[in-house]
Amino acid sequence: MQLCCIHSSEGLAAAIHSNQKIYLLEPALTLLGQIAAIDNLNAQAQVMLLAQSEKLRADVASVLDQISSVPVERVRYGVPVMGPVIGVGRNYQDHVSEGGLPTGEYPKLFFNHPNALTAHNEEVLIPASIRKTDWEAELGVVIGQSMRRVSPENALEYVAGYLNVNDVSAREFQFDFGPAQTSFAKSFDGFCPCGPWLVTKDEISDCQNLRVCCEVNNEVKQDGNTAYMIYSVAHILSHISQFMTLEPGYLIATGTPHGVGHFMDPAQYLDDGDVVRVSVSGLGFLENRFVRESL
Repeated sequence: MQLCCIHSSEGLAAAIHSNQKIYLLEPALTLLGQIAAIDNLNAQAQVMLLAQSEKLRADVASVLDQISSVPVERVRYGVPVMGPVIGVGRNYQDHVSEGGLPTGEYPKLFFNHPNALTAHNEEVLIPASIRKTDWEAELGVVIGQSMRRVSPENALEYVAGYLNVNDVSAREFQFDFGPAQTSFAKSFDGFCPCGPWLVTKDEISDCQNLRVCCEVNNEVKQDGNTAYMIYSVAHILSHISQFMTLEPGYLIATGTPHGVGHFMDPAQYLDDGDVVRVSVSGLGFLENRFVRESL
């Protein structure tokens, strides 16, 4: 099931995307007599509740044809997850090679502040002083159950679903200023677009065989596959869980393949009016327009 949040007259609301139409969750649960299930839950928590329960999803799916829908063209999406965001750097060998970067014995981790999260079709503001804004198409993994010290063999059981992520980076703070400030470089307002939907894990048969693409102004910049991750999704989740508890709603951005702008010759960066589209197999596409802040 493809779960999302949309802006409504009453605020952010949980919804389901199906066949290019959007169905609100609340009327479906009302029809089922299960509206109490979402009492006191915000829209993102409602999405997580639905992602965690196969039975509830089946119940909701059975009544979608009995409630009204809205064409996708008429909705404004919100961020479907709560975060926080944990990023994985240098996780594709071709990306490591293009930058001449070292790799380590463990996944390279960083954190994005929740203010970086933004939704599909929202504009992303480039701060006036930043000149090296770069794209990074990634598979995002959303945690569905609290996990602590979980083995790689069992790690994927704790996943709620997957979504597109553009892990935008201000390269100045990664490569020009010392010491490197990777978390800050990726935590500017709106620098972590994600969505448009959280696609539940039952719809993705193999998260290690997904095409990961990025287009900038309709030109393909990245075209990779999760098969070429250095550390698999299961390995990453297990590794993190040895040291900290991952809670429902946490988003793990699993790294980017070859083709980022910073390592091109000459380097290419995002500027005013550029449109970035990220697409991972089975997850639709995530598109955002970048706007440069005026001084």
